Amino acid sequence: MAEAVAAQGVWRNWSGAQQATPAHWWQPASEDELAALLQRSTGEVRVTGAGHSFSALCKTPENLISLDQLSGLVSHDAGRLTATALAGTPLHALGPLLWPLGQGLINQGDIDAQSLAGACGTSTHGTGLGLGSFSAQVRGLRLVTPGGEVIDADSENHPDILQAGATSLGALGVVTRITLQNRARYQLAEHEYLLPLPEVLSSFEQLASANRHAEFWAFFRTDKAVVKVLNESTEPATPKPRFNLPVDKVLDITSRIAHGVAGADAWMQQLLTALHSEVRRVGRSHEIFPSPRASRFNEMEYEVPLARGLECVEEVMATVKRSPLRTLFPLEYRTVAADEVWLSPFYGRDSASISIHQHVCADYRPLFDLVEPIFWKYGGRPHWGKLHSLDAARLAELYPRWDDARRVRERLDPRGRMLNEHLRQLLVLP
Repeated sequence: MAEAVAAQGVWRNWSGAQQATPAHWWQPASEDELAALLQRSTGEVRVTGAGHSFSALCKTPENLISLDQLSGLVSHDAGRLTATALAGTPLHALGPLLWPLGQGLINQGDIDAQSLAGACGTSTHGTGLGLGSFSAQVRGLRLVTPGGEVIDADSENHPDILQAGATSLGALGVVTRITLQNRARYQLAEHEYLLPLPEVLSSFEQLASANRHAEFWAFFRTDKAVVKVLNESTEPATPKPRFNLPVDKVLDITSRIAHGVAGADAWMQQLLTALHSEVRRVGRSHEIFPSPRASRFNEMEYEVPLARGLECVEEVMATVKRSPLRTLFPLEYRTVAADEVWLSPFYGRDSASISIHQHVCADYRPLFDLVEPIFWKYGGRPHWGKLHSLDAARLAELYPRWDDARRVRERLDPRGRMLNEHLRQLLVLP
């Protein structure tokens, strides 16, 4: 059986902040080939999908496995509205695969470049009261352990592996297929508009209750915020504009200028908000959820209890405004429903998801170091795929089922082959 080498040389994540030069970089074309690779290899193993995690989840100097060839739909159940897809399937491909089956994803974020396994493995999410993350929709999975054993887990067979594997961080083995709970396919109408930030903060709870999806972006050097709401629609799809200069591309250009010219970030944010145009469009759900990402950045995100989310935002905004730090990127605020997945950041509590970003042309650490203690103050749990500084001792205090997840991991990977340096810091108590 020939090894399929995906690439040689340096691996980089999407932002470029994480890099590695693995000794072996495999791209298996089947589950059998993957199992054989794991059985006859030694040493550390990490798995990469689209490389869209900002944290060091995928870095390894030893064995890196790409899931790019394990892509596509395996099966579906029309009655239960479930579908099973291979783990390397990109999210941007999954929606079009589900649509002819009469299905659509229950929720989705505004980036669709990730692989299915990466999105589930890190509890990637969208926004909406009562709507959970990708992990919350996992109804079954297939896992190849570091020893090459193939295990199918669902609520009846190996339910503990399902609960640990729905947000696995790639630490149990290699997930090769995932069964998702979906819903009947649907269209969405998007409405994006500008409001004064105080008005957004005072009315957002009502806004979130009145719309299927609601979120906002608050700029640090202005008093304005961009609001976006999405709702189901039966209206005809709107045509794509003939000419469209993405806001994200403008943000990329202006960020590079702002970080090179003192004081430019304030007036550029004011210019960006002044030029913002109201957006209305209708289309299939998987076409409306994502937004273009021409501007590359690094990101920190914490999930805080929903009841204190807006209070946390006000403190973050005030703290950054008092500082001399520069960033053109706004703070992003979303809502995510509680779930029962053991290592999901949303375990047991409805959450406010708060993100801050820094353009790749600038050092993200001063901004993130300034804001992160505020998230801790509000009991925040970090998004696994985003940058943070917590270790296993502090994370274990935040997750009631930490020991249950640890026992499953140690049983499936007793030698710790799936743990790189970053994951040992996150998951192994001293």
